[in-house]
Amino acid sequence: MPTIMHDNRAALAMTTDEADQLFQRIAEIVIAANATAAKYEKQLAALKAKAAVEADQFKAILSPLEDDLTAYITAHPDRFQNPRMRQTEFGKYGLRKVTALKVEDDQLAILSCKAQDVSIVTIEKLDKKAVEDAIKAGLTITGAEIRTGEVVKYDVRKELISQSL
Repeated sequence: MPTIMHDNRAALAMTTDEADQLFQRIAEIVIAANATAAKYEKQLAALKAKAAVEADQFKAILSPLEDDLTAYITAHPDRFQNPRMRQTEFGKYGLRKVTALKVEDDQLAILSCKAQDVSIVTIEKLDKKAVEDAIKAGLTITGAEIRTGEVVKYDVRKELISQSL
């Protein structure tokens, strides 16, 4: 039994006026959706601004306390040898040994790694514009093709969306 995937009879019977009304309904919904999104974005921005103010207030209170704890830890490193971190019911504080690689010159480091047979990773990226130009120039690029066709689209006038905000 065949399966119908698309039936365009209703669309063929539609008049231009009906299509205009359909598009008007789409435009009205797009405008309403954008107005709703803008309203919530505005509320979200206000909440973020309020949260930032409150976070700054907490930072102002925390900063001198953190400075005092830092001063205590650095004044008494012997108290943080074993264990390195002091456990409390609220968490832990103390010293940690940390190490990080800092690369001053990527190219120089890569050359040095190559010379000493140290593993490096090379990343290749397809230049899509160059591939497109090559195909247009008549070359066959396996795994790539230029596709041309038509798309169905609509545009709601931006000023109508802006008016709803």
